[in-house]
Amino acid sequence: MKKFLLLIVMLLVLFYHGALAQVTVSGRVTDAADGSPIPGVNIVEKGTTNGTVSDFDGNYTLSVAEGASIVFSFVGYVSQDIAVNGRSSIDIALGTDVTQLSEVVVVGYGTVKKSDATGAVDVVDGEEFNKGFQTTPEQLIQGRVPGVLITEASGAPGAGSSIRIRGSSSIRAGNEPLIVLDGVPLDGRDTSPGADVGAGRSGAVNPLSFINPSDIESMSILKDASATAIYGSRGANGVIIITTKKGVRGKSRLEYNGSLGVAWIPENREYDLLSADEFRDATSSNPALDFGGDVDAFEEITRTALVQNHVLAYSGASETGNYRLSLSYQDQEGTIENTGLERLSASLNIGQKILDDRIDLQASIISSLVTNENTALSENVGAEGDLFTSALRWNPTRPFTNPDGTFDQPSDNQRNPLAFLNLYDDVTETSRTFANLSAGVKIIEGLNFKVNLGLDRSVAERQVAVSRQLLANFVAGGIGNIENITASSVLIENTLTYDKEIAEGISMNLLGGYSFQDFNRRGSNQRGVDFLYDDQSLYISNLNAAASFPPNENSSFEDPDDQLQSYFGRVNLDINQKFLITGTVRVDGSSRFSEGNEYGTFPSLAFGYRLSEEQFAPQVFSDLKFRLGWGVTGNRELPPGRSRDQFKPIDDGTGEQLDIVGNSNLTWEETTQWNVGFDYGFLDNKVTGTIDWYYKETENVLFRFDAAQPAPDAFFWQNLDDFRIINTGIDFALDAVLVDKADFTLNLGLNASWFDNEIEDEGNQFPAGIQTGEINGQGLSGQRSQLLFDGQELYAFYLPVFTGFNENGFATYADLDNNGRNEASTINVPGEGDRTFVGSPNPNYNLGIRASATYKNFDASIFFNGVFGHQVLDNTALALFSQAALLGGNNVDERVLGSGQAQGDAPIPSDRFLEDADFLRLANLTVGYNLNTTDIDWLSALRVYITGQNLFVLTGYDGFDPEVNVNKNVDDVPSFGIDYAAYPRARTITFGVNVTF
Repeated sequence: MKKFLLLIVMLLVLFYHGALAQVTVSGRVTDAADGSPIPGVNIVEKGTTNGTVSDFDGNYTLSVAEGASIVFSFVGYVSQDIAVNGRSSIDIALGTDVTQLSEVVVVGYGTVKKSDATGAVDVVDGEEFNKGFQTTPEQLIQGRVPGVLITEASGAPGAGSSIRIRGSSSIRAGNEPLIVLDGVPLDGRDTSPGADVGAGRSGAVNPLSFINPSDIESMSILKDASATAIYGSRGANGVIIITTKKGVRGKSRLEYNGSLGVAWIPENREYDLLSADEFRDATSSNPALDFGGDVDAFEEITRTALVQNHVLAYSGASETGNYRLSLSYQDQEGTIENTGLERLSASLNIGQKILDDRIDLQASIISSLVTNENTALSENVGAEGDLFTSALRWNPTRPFTNPDGTFDQPSDNQRNPLAFLNLYDDVTETSRTFANLSAGVKIIEGLNFKVNLGLDRSVAERQVAVSRQLLANFVAGGIGNIENITASSVLIENTLTYDKEIAEGISMNLLGGYSFQDFNRRGSNQRGVDFLYDDQSLYISNLNAAASFPPNENSSFEDPDDQLQSYFGRVNLDINQKFLITGTVRVDGSSRFSEGNEYGTFPSLAFGYRLSEEQFAPQVFSDLKFRLGWGVTGNRELPPGRSRDQFKPIDDGTGEQLDIVGNSNLTWEETTQWNVGFDYGFLDNKVTGTIDWYYKETENVLFRFDAAQPAPDAFFWQNLDDFRIINTGIDFALDAVLVDKADFTLNLGLNASWFDNEIEDEGNQFPAGIQTGEINGQGLSGQRSQLLFDGQELYAFYLPVFTGFNENGFATYADLDNNGRNEASTINVPGEGDRTFVGSPNPNYNLGIRASATYKNFDASIFFNGVFGHQVLDNTALALFSQAALLGGNNVDERVLGSGQAQGDAPIPSDRFLEDADFLRLANLTVGYNLNTTDIDWLSALRVYITGQNLFVLTGYDGFDPEVNVNKNVDDVPSFGIDYAAYPRARTITFGVNVTF
């Protein structure tokens, strides 16, 4: 009877299933971001084992029961559950799963699961990069990471940037983070020359401009010592690890990414200069200043610029190998005439596993040629002016040319901006080759050896030519100047890693390694003056046609030996997937220090505790981890050879003189850092984020002093005792998936940071402080605006307090009787009162807000960034805009009119020109559309988009842009937050297309 009943039940089940109608469903699975096909997607009838996978083109076919649902899932993407509802065709676009992609992050000498990380590490990948036209890697993450402040020196194409991770920690030894490209640490020094032929100092080209941002896969930012100590003496300022793109599994892909756009200076961000009629009215008491014309000098030197970028990439991968080749061309015209950047680059990444995957070979190479066109723009030009300041103050009634067509050049103190444009050439060419080769060997299960070789070499030449026709006191009958820098580094590294479960529930990862890196840098300068012809374009190719070669302007240099030898180790313990312990130590030996002081030890220790694994953890959290870290990192970024005496020739050629007094006791700066943090997630990790508190203290600060007699022109370096720089702050980040539907997704992100900085000079080594922040302009020679002083922030503004104009129109200043100055000695300037600390260029708060959405085939993203709680000194307004300048025949900003200032009032730096520079910027807005390419066999994906950058900025700052940092160092002591004729930041609109074949 039992057998009979069982037979009946089986027959009924078979009849039931046979009675159900079957539906055959087919379609295509693509990436929601770019429309490219996704091979290997798991496609399963929900509640069954009936399934298939998508092919190389993302296509699939599956028969399911009528009324069933299909689940689409793939690693790194959000799974989707789709009801069939009688349909025979279902195309699906999978969106990126942010939480899955963040599971594995790149750290020093390896990777780690995000859930296992004990240090403060942020990762920004391609989906989160700043969109639009970007020329250098740091622009991709500007404003995206809490605790990271990136400020471009200016809006010039290829301009340098200052990158501060958790604040500045040094005075002279550098504050830039270590950049690691595909496992190779880069030399952070300039790879191209600056220039100064007499019209003021012009900065070097951004050394990272050789990297095409389109080739970057992700960037990891290591912020605390537990993450950076593995880099020892170069980790004090944080580490940025750049990983370039490689081929991905699937059929070979040919991709083209191209964009065209326009850039211009927003009118609402320009100075309100007087028009010709306004100028006539303001100077009516002196008719001689009216030349009858109507010109706009600023309009003449600026333009609507064209920008374009083209990238062609071919890539693919199999189970044992991968490859990617890309070629790119970028051309960025500057919004100021005769400026721009042009870059040709090629990159190749290949990898291959051999001998049953026991050996893993990886190789990459980047080669680029970057051409920067510059003009007569300066960081510290004096009263005579450069192109920019000459244009701002040019009399708007004065025509640029005489009736005979020659340039009207009134005097050296009124330089013609159009003459500057036409008679001044400045071009820098930099070729750079970066190569990396590694081989990993699996010795036994869990034990792996890796050797890594790196080569980085750049050759740069800057050519400046000034026609003898230019009326300027520095021209000297025409100038031809050629300056060269060749820089290279070679890296050899060996690492051994061991993974083992040492007991039940306890796993261990060990890393040991040796590194040797050799740096070389040399250069030369040749200058000829007094040419017999006017055309400056011939000066460089015919330099020998110059009548003379100033001996002090023809020179060469080669840096002393600069080598770094290191031993390092790290251990990671995971106990029951709940408790995490990380310990690292690195011993660095540097040739920059003398024997006996060349080695330093840099340890760190970190602890992680997954609270969400405990029963007592609040149920609202799907993930909660506590992190505690401590570590010591170093800074060796002083010029090589400062530990021993160096000599230079006497200008008249009669011998040599002491240039650098060696100090055999020099050693590293050391930064000790504590970090306390939480990683959190709730609502099934629909909301995730981090919060960190940190404390950084830098000791043994490296500083340069002038030597005493009998060597007045020499200097020496020394570590400062009882002098500390302290940074504290809080970093916060949040990412939320607000909507996750088949046709509509919405994500929101927020990052914010609070920051504080203080100098502690307990030894009273600088009772008068350290001056920096050079001020330039008419009557301002020798003026300084910032003072490094005990109890104050780095680069604090130290200025008189402006109290208004008296009845005679002369400026008055507060007489403070040393109150509020912490007894810092007054820098006496005739006619002013006491100076005091009146502000800081260091922001207290940073903010980034981002959102992205998809609707069917449309996608959009928006990004705001803001910086608050700081000031900027407008040296431009101080130097150019006054009654004396106006009545002397120069144009001024409208603010001068009705100010009550007298013509004889002398310019004096004061807080009158110090402005709050808080801003909130709509940095990026992108809208895109993915075309349906299902029926086009030869086309896998096609996306078109439009991006706007710097669309508006909310700020009370009256200059061109509140985000500015012109180099105003004094005796190589850096400055921060000073605006002097900075190249304006452009507004850019680009149209682009991404095509995959």
